[in-house]
Amino acid sequence: MSESAICLATRPAENYFQNLRLTVDKIGSAPVRRPPPLERYVRQWNEFMSGTRDDLDRGTMRYLCWEPNIATSNRFLAYLQNSGMELGRRPLEGLVRSCHSKWEWPFPIQPPVAIIRTLVAGYPGSNPILVRWKSHPDAVLGPDGPELLARAFVCSGTTLNDHLDGWYLEPQSPFVQQIVEAATAACRGQLGRSSRDLATLLLKELLPWPGWKLSTFKTEVGALILHNAITEEVRKTFEHFILTHKELGDPRLPDNHSKWAEVPQQARERFLQWLHKEKTTISFEHVFREGEGWGWQPRDDSAKSVRFG
Repeated sequence: MSESAICLATRPAENYFQNLRLTVDKIGSAPVRRPPPLERYVRQWNEFMSGTRDDLDRGTMRYLCWEPNIATSNRFLAYLQNSGMELGRRPLEGLVRSCHSKWEWPFPIQPPVAIIRTLVAGYPGSNPILVRWKSHPDAVLGPDGPELLARAFVCSGTTLNDHLDGWYLEPQSPFVQQIVEAATAACRGQLGRSSRDLATLLLKELLPWPGWKLSTFKTEVGALILHNAITEEVRKTFEHFILTHKELGDPRLPDNHSKWAEVPQQARERFLQWLHKEKTTISFEHVFREGEGWGWQPRDDSAKSVRFG
């Protein structure tokens, strides 16, 4: 026992109870879920706005931080600031996520964003989510935030999901949509330098992301087709990605003409030139597999090439 006491006295304190320390560090690191819709809180706000109610109770204020249209209004934020209520983790998370759900230009430079930045900066606690947001206000609530986080992702060597999780971001928010778009544009702009790594990032992480607006996705596909720095190896990989994508497919097939309507015409023509060189046609059929349900599989077609209208 005396030897154990001497050993403990000479070991650095941070080495004690490492598993317990890791567990404690994880507490509070999972994002809060959005509360379910509760009409009574919204009704109380409507009464306040109409003048039939003079104030809001604290539970209502905390809930309304998760209602984007209300949480980002000047009237609500002014009331919140003047109430003197100390904002904890849950309402602050709601305010930030409400901002991200409305992240369309020119919203990022509107006064509500500046107010919410101030509220986050005043957070006195140790929650890892709020601490990270508080330490990087330009990345999370700055007008150039998506571009900053996009550049960080391209250089990170991690997956898109891990990057978003590391910043505690809601994957389907317009804020994250802009991160993905900016990262895709950044990769495209650098394709001539280190094509293989960037092409992998594009084709494995960014373009397969499920949150794309379809029109934006097809515009980006068109820009990549027209990019002059794509190597032959990258072109073949990209070509296969397009041919097997359910929203694109082989443009020579009549069933796919409408899918290619939003891809710029010049890009469609270049892609047809690629296919003419390869002389390949890939189409798919919808099949049912026992235990798996409906899905798509390549179909062996002998369809003749047709001119894309």
